[in-house]
Amino acid sequence: MNRTIVRAVKILEILAANPQGTSLIELARALEMPKSSAYEIVQTLLKLKLAETSLYNSKLYVLGSRAFSIGSKYVSSNDIIHLGSHYLREVAAKYNKTGFMGFLDGDEVVYVYKWQSPKAKLAACDLGTRHPVYCTSLGKALLAWLPKERRDEIIANIKFEKKTERTITDPEGLKKELEIVRMRGYSIDNREVENHMACYGAPIFDHMGNVVAAISVSDMYNEEEMKNGQVGLDIRAAADKVSAGLGFTFHRKIAK
Repeated sequence: MNRTIVRAVKILEILAANPQGTSLIELARALEMPKSSAYEIVQTLLKLKLAETSLYNSKLYVLGSRAFSIGSKYVSSNDIIHLGSHYLREVAAKYNKTGFMGFLDGDEVVYVYKWQSPKAKLAACDLGTRHPVYCTSLGKALLAWLPKERRDEIIANIKFEKKTERTITDPEGLKKELEIVRMRGYSIDNREVENHMACYGAPIFDHMGNVVAAISVSDMYNEEEMKNGQVGLDIRAAADKVSAGLGFTFHRKIAK
């Protein structure tokens, strides 16, 4: 791979993760490269409008308007996001929650779509955010329906971190949880990332039956919702509609 292009992409990822701005020194340090080399790449990104200087501090860099334009075109042209956003908004609006869609990237979930009900109590994370698969409802939904070999490979490489008292912190515990997810048809983050938050997620399948994305809704933990399970059933039904729209002939798929 071209080293300069790889570094440029990594710089864009850093800028995307830090909307408040990142200095040249911080970029050079993060990429373990000379400041002069980082400067040359940043100057090219500035000329291409993929990056720009912060309005509040000229020594900090943020994503540029062209990066936003490219990302927006990707979202608008992606069938999964287009279909998923419609059904996801319905569930999020019904329960006054924030809806998310995520794709799997290694042992992380990348959040590619977000819709927040005006009455939602939590804004949660932003687009482009990455979270571990083992403690998020999106991550569990994606993992649960992967082929066993691929699923086990990802689990074996996870570096578990205890985020709350309820976080799963070992491979066997996660595998047991995923068995429950597959039988139930939807996943739950029961205050595993944050003590006050609960999330419900479900997988989306393509026309070949491969899990390609997941959707979820999240907000403040509600004991009654957790007990009756209706939110989970509704997010599962929404995900099923997206899968059908992608050409999946539906029968509840249980990965072995």
